[in-house]
Amino acid sequence: MQYNFDQKLDRTKLHTMKWEYEQDRKHNPNLLCFGTAEMDFQAAPPILKAFQEVVDHGHFGYPYKRDSYYEAVTGWFRRHCGFEIQKDWIANGVAIYPSFQALIEGLSEPGDEVIFHSPVHFIFQDIIRSLKRVPVENPLKVANGRYEMDFDDLEKKITEKTRLFILCNPHNPVGRAWTPEELKVLTDICVKHHIIMISDEVYFGLIYPGKTYTPLASISREASLNSVTCISPSKSYNLTGIKHSLVITENPEILEKYKAELHKNNEFFGESIFGHAAVEAAFSACDQWSEQLMEYIAENYQTARDFAEKHLPGVKVFEPDATYFLWMDFRCLNLSDEELTAFFEDEAQVEVSQGYSLGTGGSGFIRLNMATQTSILTEGLERIEAAFQRHMNKTED
Repeated sequence: MQYNFDQKLDRTKLHTMKWEYEQDRKHNPNLLCFGTAEMDFQAAPPILKAFQEVVDHGHFGYPYKRDSYYEAVTGWFRRHCGFEIQKDWIANGVAIYPSFQALIEGLSEPGDEVIFHSPVHFIFQDIIRSLKRVPVENPLKVANGRYEMDFDDLEKKITEKTRLFILCNPHNPVGRAWTPEELKVLTDICVKHHIIMISDEVYFGLIYPGKTYTPLASISREASLNSVTCISPSKSYNLTGIKHSLVITENPEILEKYKAELHKNNEFFGESIFGHAAVEAAFSACDQWSEQLMEYIAENYQTARDFAEKHLPGVKVFEPDATYFLWMDFRCLNLSDEELTAFFEDEAQVEVSQGYSLGTGGSGFIRLNMATQTSILTEGLERIEAAFQRHMNKTED
């Protein structure tokens, strides 16, 4: 590989929510952290070069997007998805979830219902509820060891108050990259019931070798006009601290409503100068870095799956199409949500994301972030095995 993902970061120079915050929270400098959704790798060299050029210029005023910004975005979707996006479809935001707020407020009214799959990032439900809309879960189902959309349940959940459906594609935490066939059925249902789709596609660049990412809006003109896509370089290029997102839709009415919400707090003006630089570099010059990154993540997945099969009997590991998450079923331990949290944090001294916080279908599961050095992942798995064996021995006694 051209890029050395095995190289550990010097954490004495870092102050992150993923590691340093969690270690402080637990008063445990030895805690291994696999929770927060970011990578333990440096950003790609083209991005670092772009940032350095901004610094060298020495001017950090309000930036204005050049044509090269839009060409980078449209070029990425053309190369990877055969999807032609137009410049005038693209707006921006501070980050994905602030963009959610503007879209939900612009496209619905208080008391309206917003449907989403579960389990999913807890912020979906939090944002919907905080905006005085009604969150409605449409739980995913497992068939033949693989997560699928439950369209029958979706039809039952739709009422006259349903206005929006929020999709996560690729899906966090279960790792599905939804197929064109699945997206078409979802689109048909939403169009039939006059439900606009908001698609969170922030993990768009984290696709396993041999797998395919299909943007929701790319499957048909109908889907494109009935949806709005939210993306960011944050997850796919390890830039969560940059705070810059893209909001993309062919539908001018949706775009205008979104922009009108941005005017309420002046978010439409200026944006992030480093966000602009990041987008141009990431979308135009980091394909090789992304490819090698996902080869490394795929090897980490294989390591984790093999380890679980050998050392964690009864624990189920789901195979992902995308993201850097390992979604694991620990219900064999017969622990409550609180007990499972203590099992990982106190017994194993490993920080993971607990599935119960992600809604229906998450209890008893954990999400483990594999975007780290293989040596750290292996040490974490060994700690989990040791705690697992202690628990099983205690149960037998």
